[in-house]
Amino acid sequence: MGIVIRQSLLSSAASYLGVIIGFVNAVILMPKFMTPDQIGLFRTLLSAALLLSCFGRFGVNSGLVRYKSLLKNPQKELKSLYGMGVLIVLFSSLFFLIILIIFRNSWADFYAEKSPDVNKYFILLIVLTLELIVFQFFQTLANINKNIFVANLLKDLIYKSLNMGGILLFAASIISFHTFINFHIGFYIVMIGILFFESIYKHKIKISFKPLPPKITRELIYYCGTLFISGLGLSFLNLADQQLVSRYLGLEASGIYMTAIFMVMVIEIPRRFVGEISTPIIAQAFGSNNLDSINEHYKKASINLFLMGGLIYLLIITNLDNIYLIMPEGQIYAAGRNVVILTGLAKLINLLFSLNDGIISMSKYYHFNMVLTLFLGLIMIGSDTILIPRYGLIGAATALLVVFTFHGLFKLILLKITYNFFPFTGKTFLGALTILGVFLINYFIPILVNPFIDLLLRSGFIIIIFLISIYKMKLSLEINQIINDLANRLNINI
Repeated sequence: MGIVIRQSLLSSAASYLGVIIGFVNAVILMPKFMTPDQIGLFRTLLSAALLLSCFGRFGVNSGLVRYKSLLKNPQKELKSLYGMGVLIVLFSSLFFLIILIIFRNSWADFYAEKSPDVNKYFILLIVLTLELIVFQFFQTLANINKNIFVANLLKDLIYKSLNMGGILLFAASIISFHTFINFHIGFYIVMIGILFFESIYKHKIKISFKPLPPKITRELIYYCGTLFISGLGLSFLNLADQQLVSRYLGLEASGIYMTAIFMVMVIEIPRRFVGEISTPIIAQAFGSNNLDSINEHYKKASINLFLMGGLIYLLIITNLDNIYLIMPEGQIYAAGRNVVILTGLAKLINLLFSLNDGIISMSKYYHFNMVLTLFLGLIMIGSDTILIPRYGLIGAATALLVVFTFHGLFKLILLKITYNFFPFTGKTFLGALTILGVFLINYFIPILVNPFIDLLLRSGFIIIIFLISIYKMKLSLEINQIINDLANRLNINI
């Protein structure tokens, strides 16, 4: 876990700084200077680009990670493996582009009734999608070489800083809303250029189009195809609700919903980083048949992520009233209050299952991942289609919570049956009790008149109580070590 902790801390530091900037963007600046339907349009386009980028990637990201560990002669074959990844992405992106153009009218019909403005940006959507595909490919190269920091710095800090600049230019009436959206094409060009330089020139990652052995080529293409289907299902799980809210409820409701979703996305930041650096380690462990190492890694990741996510979730839900009072036009966005609670709980439950997807995708049972994820993705679409028109935003949030819970449970059962992997211990139960206990303590904290001061003091009190509790119970050796190191540097006796 040493390299995991170091890389995760570096990336987390940059990302949480990005979170602060992103919070200011999404909760302060955008609600102040943009209407809910403008926010809904912007978020819908970005969400759609993320969803569509799955088609262009064609499972290559996980494919490169898995097959790097299986190469018999890495020094000679690794360059060709990267080259094969480039070719797969090129062909799949071209195929995706042709299909999207052919079915453009069907795409337009999807948004025509409630969100017709989305269709004005069809070309921009295509360009953004292609940029995301390229960016994610180079990000994968960085992850394989255990250098996740730069890619995450760009994605979480630089991008959000550039986005803030665009919002301020719009607020100052220097650019139009249309120009603000188009600016994001330039943002990704800059980030791709930096990541290209970082990967190819600084770290000397070589790419060759010399063919791999036919057996490896066939297996890689087959594996990527399988992961493509799984990734498609996962994209449905994560993004379908956002698109369907725009379809059935309109862009204003979408703006409220996606603002609520943004508030809880921060809960998953530790999982993303741990997952990115853990996947190559898990692949290597499977390659050497070191199953005990994987199970131990699984348990540590689960409790650490659950505790980190639990603290973040507590800080969000105990300060919701303060957040909406501070937020410009907060009375409008408060309609998403229950969305924050339900989707935040879904994210927290997902952290319990920690590395489910990463372990299964690197194992010989990756086919199961494909079938289950696609099935649940389709269930998500079906649930949203039924619940959103009837129950509005709450329907979307409820579907997300239920489907994500089953998504984790089913994969947990598979890993238990096949490898006897199990992430939970008695510490997991104590961690859940701690989260619940601190939440209940919150009701005994007096409410201050000034929401900003109340938020700061309430958050500080909750952090102190939570950290003292988990430290004394020794729920996480890694977190305790971090606290001890910090205390030693500050000359504090604990």
